[in-house]
Amino acid sequence: MFNALSPEVLVQVLDTMSVRLFWKDRDSRYLGCNRHFAEDASVADPIEFVGRSDYFFYQPEQAAAFRLDDADVMFTGKPKLGILEKITKDSGQVIWLDTSKWPLRNADGEIIGVIGMYQDITERVEADSERCRACVSLITAA
Repeated sequence: MFNALSPEVLVQVLDTMSVRLFWKDRDSRYLGCNRHFAEDASVADPIEFVGRSDYFFYQPEQAAAFRLDDADVMFTGKPKLGILEKITKDSGQVIWLDTSKWPLRNADGEIIGVIGMYQDITERVEADSERCRACVSLITAA
């Protein structure tokens, strides 16, 4: 079905999705991403990611963690699902992501990279934390 879609239509489909999507080569250099992914990194055009590594866009320790997960997926050929990631943006804002990664394969089934997606779950994590604080307060008050 996707083979029948023009590249322009496929880009529209990817940019319409609420999840953030990206795909990388075996060296963890970006091959592409959707618009939401680029916007989260304060990048105007997704094409700016192509050929660059995480170190260009993210703090070194965060980039290293991303690349370790990439390598694990590519080496084992097994997806990593539900990775909970705490990210500190350049502004100091902390966000929480639910990330999943799968091996990216060519037509012959060889692993040529990694494809991933994430959702920002910051509001959910903060709400859970607030509920925990409220429970602890109730228990300690009793």
